Amino acid sequence: MVGCRESRHVWLARALCSFQYSAALILIGIWLIWLALAPAAHADEPLAEQATPTFQKGMSYAAWWSGVYRTPGAEVALQALRATGANWIALIVTAHQDGIAAATIDRTHPSTPTDEDLIHAIHLAHSLGLKVMLKPHVDLFNEVPGGPWRGDIGKAFITEAQWTAWFNAYRAFINHYAALAQAHGVEQFCIGTELLGTTHRADDWRAVAAGVRAIYKGPIVYAALKEGEETSITWWDAVDYIGVDGYYQLNRDPGIHPTVEQLEAGWTGPKAILADLSARYHKPILLTEIGYRSRRGCTVKPWDSWETSQLDMEEQANAYEAAFRQLFNQPWLAGMFWWMWSADPFESGPCDMGYTPAEKPAEDVLRRWYGAPPRPVEPTRVPDYSIQLPIYNGALAGNWQNWSWGISTLELTSPQLSPEGSPSIALGLQPYGALSLWYSPPQNVSPYYWLEFYVRSANSASPRLAVFLSDEDGTEQLRVPVDDCRHISGGDISAEWKLARLRLSDLNRSGGRITRVSIQEQGGQSASLYLANLRLVAAKQLDYQVMLPVIAR
Repeated sequence: MVGCRESRHVWLARALCSFQYSAALILIGIWLIWLALAPAAHADEPLAEQATPTFQKGMSYAAWWSGVYRTPGAEVALQALRATGANWIALIVTAHQDGIAAATIDRTHPSTPTDEDLIHAIHLAHSLGLKVMLKPHVDLFNEVPGGPWRGDIGKAFITEAQWTAWFNAYRAFINHYAALAQAHGVEQFCIGTELLGTTHRADDWRAVAAGVRAIYKGPIVYAALKEGEETSITWWDAVDYIGVDGYYQLNRDPGIHPTVEQLEAGWTGPKAILADLSARYHKPILLTEIGYRSRRGCTVKPWDSWETSQLDMEEQANAYEAAFRQLFNQPWLAGMFWWMWSADPFESGPCDMGYTPAEKPAEDVLRRWYGAPPRPVEPTRVPDYSIQLPIYNGALAGNWQNWSWGISTLELTSPQLSPEGSPSIALGLQPYGALSLWYSPPQNVSPYYWLEFYVRSANSASPRLAVFLSDEDGTEQLRVPVDDCRHISGGDISAEWKLARLRLSDLNRSGGRITRVSIQEQGGQSASLYLANLRLVAAKQLDYQVMLPVIAR
């Protein structure tokens, strides 16, 4: 505070000075009381605002087949992603080459999302208020565990002609997507991902970056792999962000259940590496990928998508919490993109051991740090069989008709009895064939909560099935997997009868009247099975909580 100076009117000056000091003391007192009463900020109760306003609260958004980004399920998935508080997506598009010595890159294979798919996803993301980083990948066709992968591309090149041919192909590939990004308002572009067998070629990569900049006018980043590639690259000055796919090992003992604090300690070394990189090149770090599978030991080899072990939601959630505590407020960090959120909304949930946090405890951690409300808690419901619409109960009911396709055998009144003692449907499905039952006139399904039926395999195989409804103009609704622990006990179809129960809120997102119920083979294999007691059934909500199987929730 500025000091009071004496004047000719000494008494007035002294009075004014006294008043200023008194007012200041009052304000200080009020401030101290406010501090005492204000809630303390705890490490386990962060606010999203702790990150800088421009912090990229990101999530990788991926599909592995053409057309998937344009399905009804993809819209559901992206809306659910936005609900986590994320404000950015890394939109993944993966092309392929035949091997590590190949000099051609194929982006026309059915496993690569089309340009139309990407444009649809970009516009949908923007409509939801999400910013987009387009992130093209190059993988190898027919990768196997322990075999060559994208990081080995270039290791078999022995002549400059091979390097020239590959970089020519790569520039054509990446420039195509740079042009798409520029044309459709993509806010950020990734010029490469984990191509560590090539990034020692600094001049070639500077040419890649320059070629992209000539087309795309937004910020660019390269996504280097942790513990080696990120520190060996000498051309970070050619991009706007130092991108790191941060799958750092946080725990060396797969036999323990690491606490959050133990995993936090594992970030000591990686944080030093990242801080040094940022300081050396005077550029912010962007974690272009970071993630953990929901399995035991996921923090030992976070990068390993092939490793098998038992389900462990807690270790995944603890890894998320530790990463946020250690990284979220670092001044050198511009953002983080968690790996990954599928465009298929059912690649998730309480029995999934993949990277996605969707419908897992890790999502709760993500929401808290990204500033979103907690996941809603659904009430417990049980079937109300006093309100039901039979579809098949030993015979097709009412106006239901068989409009199936891809059927090798169909016996609508098989002597194989259901658990309820009625005949069943004996069904042989060709790959992607379906039992499809049509109803006229279009049926209002609003009184019902579930579609349910009994199913069993006719042999030792475990068929992969999905159910979808068609509305009154024939439009197919969301495809919902049967072999999912949310829908059937154990998450698989076996040689024993099991009850499958699928929510109509998933099957009939439009809420309109339906004309068809289809149960389709989804694994590309022939299947032999039995189906019985197919019906729509209402639900009633319990006034008290009880432990129910997952499929009844």
